[in-house]
Amino acid sequence: MKVQLTPDAAQWVEAEIAAGTFPTAEDAVRYAVSELRVNALRATLDAAVAEGGSHTTAEVRAHVREHLEKRKPPATTP
Repeated sequence: MKVQLTPDAAQWVEAEIAAGTFPTAEDAVRYAVSELRVNALRATLDAAVAEGGSHTTAEVRAHVREHLEKRKPPATTP
């Protein structure tokens, strides 16, 4: 997949690579996408807490685990 970044986003990626934060542009973009997904999950959880839901700790942990599993890269076999 090819992605065209806005000039601001490309500048951020280049600055992060120059600073040594990420070795490649792909790593920087992968991190940004991952953070977006985590923030969306946090917003969902915060909204659920604000509603005063009746989920058990085990249910919340299972939900979080499910979403974290989706973030893991696929396993590679040698």
